[in-house]
Amino acid sequence: MGRLENKVALITGAASGMGRASSLLFAKEGAKVVVVDFNEENGKKVVEEIKAQGGQAAFFFADVTKPEYCKGAVEFAVETFGKLDVVFCCAGVAQKAKMIWELDDSEFDRVLAVNTKSSWLMAKYSALELKKNHGSMILIGSTAAIRPRATQGLYGACKAANNNLAIGLAAELAPEARCNCINPGPTATPMLPTFVQEYNDKVAEEIAGGTLLKRLVDPMDIANAALFFASDESRSITGVSILVDAGADKARGKN
Repeated sequence: MGRLENKVALITGAASGMGRASSLLFAKEGAKVVVVDFNEENGKKVVEEIKAQGGQAAFFFADVTKPEYCKGAVEFAVETFGKLDVVFCCAGVAQKAKMIWELDDSEFDRVLAVNTKSSWLMAKYSALELKKNHGSMILIGSTAAIRPRATQGLYGACKAANNNLAIGLAAELAPEARCNCINPGPTATPMLPTFVQEYNDKVAEEIAGGTLLKRLVDPMDIANAALFFASDESRSITGVSILVDAGADKARGKN
């Protein structure tokens, strides 16, 4: 039996990167997966991949910065699969690699909405369903939430908000349900190049070399952490944030 057998999971940002990897892994472990994304073409491809490996999944188109879509995604999950046990808020967007005085106000609104508001909205509309089913909510932060750097202050602030949101939600969902947060380090996803002004293979090697393990995080590394939080194996863990960063944060203090 899979680690998520008989569970229904909703994953935002599921059309690519960490969300896609988590969708495939959750389904492999027995979950029925609601793939939520703005990219309909790629989202439906993920559903087909899941079905091809013998799993169950359905796609829901959503702009997760809008309440009507988040509410609709939760209702769709319950209507399609009968309940909702796990919500993984994996949707995210990078800040443009610019100093604060170079950013437009519209960039603040966009980064805050996708990275933080979407998590709050998904929590708002799924909380009672998760409490009913003794479920689990998982948020995505970042190492930038802990050690923000120049050109990424806005991004780091939004991700730090998710870490604190997880603590607050843990208290509000208790004692029936749980909430935790994952802080990825430099991860090999389509988003990574947007964090630097000029990205190429040499830059990727330099980023990997800056971690203790000398490699980039793989999307499946994040998926495995999310699987643990989604499963009953973590039933006594709530309100925590963990680093999955190949030792990038620790490397800052290495002699």
